[in-house]
Amino acid sequence: MGSASHIWWVRIAAGLLLVAALGATLSACAPPSAHSNAQANAARALGALLPLTTTTPTSTTTVTSTLTPSVTPSVTPITPSIGPDGPPAPPPEIAATAAELYDATSGKTLYALAPDTALPMASTTKIMTAVVALTYGKLDQQITVGPDTVAIEDGGTSVAGLQLGEKLSLRELLYCLMLPSGDDAAIAIADGVAGSQASFVALMNLEAGLLGLSHTHYANPHGLDAPDHFTSVSDLVRLTEYAMKSPTFAQIVATPSMTLPATATHHEFILDNTNELLQTEPFAYGGAVGVKTGFTGPAGYCLVFMAQRPSGVLIGAVLHDATYDGRFTDATALLNWAYAALSPTPTATATATATP
Repeated sequence: MGSASHIWWVRIAAGLLLVAALGATLSACAPPSAHSNAQANAARALGALLPLTTTTPTSTTTVTSTLTPSVTPSVTPITPSIGPDGPPAPPPEIAATAAELYDATSGKTLYALAPDTALPMASTTKIMTAVVALTYGKLDQQITVGPDTVAIEDGGTSVAGLQLGEKLSLRELLYCLMLPSGDDAAIAIADGVAGSQASFVALMNLEAGLLGLSHTHYANPHGLDAPDHFTSVSDLVRLTEYAMKSPTFAQIVATPSMTLPATATHHEFILDNTNELLQTEPFAYGGAVGVKTGFTGPAGYCLVFMAQRPSGVLIGAVLHDATYDGRFTDATALLNWAYAALSPTPTATATATATP
């Protein structure tokens, strides 16, 4: 059986378990204890699938919270060379602990700094949250905001401002998730798609295994610091390349801002994207099309980014920048460096002269 067929069969099995869990959870005649047991059983059942494809972190995998790089960047030379017959320009100095830049057009990694180091990734987690939601949910399904969703709105997290009892479509919640980086939206999506956060996180780890993200493990759908919650820049780039194949995902992460009008089931939401590469000066970047920011104390400032120009499509990630501005300046420096090399050298063209 081919690898693609294997992946889809595993997803089908996970979907069947998910349907069974939701059926038990939503059964009107079942007491609350049965609901909880059904969700827990679904999480255990989904987790049992993970060893088929997921690489379990060993004792040598460490999650580091230092903001000081201790490795030498691994740089893949870019062609064509910069300047007339000159060598490629040296890569820029990067402040982040880990960084990678990938040329999606050629399939080459152009720059890699600690690419496989396991690090906390804050809200860049939500890329996988969106992938799982789009894989196992339906965009028009209505999701009711529950108590666990509003409980996270404690003033110390990034939220979209969901209110208890409101109903939003999964599509609307994805905008609340990816633009203002709503931790509350992440929980609402998890509950609505999988019945519980535990079952949803099991799906996140399942997808990580299917996509070959061998330096990644999820403990929650929002990215707040937790044991066993980490990734690497190389895994983030691979995940993002996959996620951007979804037109819905690509449209959402490229949206600078939007308003969700009030309806009979929810209030108006004014959503601004936290990715300043999509916004105005000083960080706006021509050709930027996404993707996601992140920040916690241990994770530092994080950014997954993508730009598209005639000379190529570039995807990158930086983890553990020390400052808010640093993640955007690092991303801009890497993109400018690569595009300067990838831009075709102008060539002389013959001018036709009409004969009288």
